[in-house]
Amino acid sequence: MKTGPTPEELSAERDLIRRAQDGDEAALEQLLTDNQDLIYRTALRFTSGREEAAAELAQEVMISVFRHIGQFRLQSRFSTWLYRITSNLGKNRYVVENRERARFVSLETAGQSEDEEKRPVNRPDAKAVNPRSAAADSETMGVLYERLELLEPEWREIILLRFFENQSYEEIAETIGIPIGTVKSRINRARRALRGVMQDVLGERAL
Repeated sequence: MKTGPTPEELSAERDLIRRAQDGDEAALEQLLTDNQDLIYRTALRFTSGREEAAAELAQEVMISVFRHIGQFRLQSRFSTWLYRITSNLGKNRYVVENRERARFVSLETAGQSEDEEKRPVNRPDAKAVNPRSAAADSETMGVLYERLELLEPEWREIILLRFFENQSYEEIAETIGIPIGTVKSRINRARRALRGVMQDVLGERAL
């Protein structure tokens, strides 16, 4: 069961934040050290488990924190702010990588016939369950991480928060900054999108 920081830990963290905002480099370094595992773990999920890409994204996040620590207003959890930075940078990276991938695929498929390019993709519906339990074995989990990268950033983000970070609807709403009703709707749409890209792996098993 997930537990949050104690009041004492939150107080100590806020003291570090205030000192860092006042220009205390040692305090800022301590903040980054205390949160480096969280940053890397989040980056790893946004890069579908690719360690090298996750390390690069985590480095970008730390640089962004260094540059923008003064913008943090202490109105939310520091971890929430870190997540938003990681999410924004991860989405930017996704757009760039997807653009490059699309360019490569277009070159690779230039010689395909028109009929082959227009072949429909079957994406049957299935009952929704927790995707983590549906992908219990490690091999399928590895494929799941890869296929998550095929989803639009907002679908991937909601799946990661709900089923891998075990966040409640309320926590997700605070993390992303959207209403709870939108959270529920987005989860349902994300599940359908994930079923589509995992159908060949799971067969009749639900997602």
